[in-house]
Amino acid sequence: MNPPLPSDDPEAAEALTYSVQEAAAVLGISPTTIYRLVYRRLLKPVPGLRHKRISKAQIHTLAQGKQVS
Repeated sequence: MNPPLPSDDPEAAEALTYSVQEAAAVLGISPTTIYRLVYRRLLKPVPGLRHKRISKAQIHTLAQGKQVS
């Protein structure tokens, strides 16, 4: 028997990126502020996607008060 794939259990799959709205909710700020941080290049969206997605690592780094590199 094969082990279950992550897609078989939606709760087991953890997101690697956040939408602008999700990132704002995690940080407790408005989506407009997320766009401002992207514009100021303090957050870098994942390249090549139609909609802006912010990596989970960047959000957690910013939440800890550290500068995103």
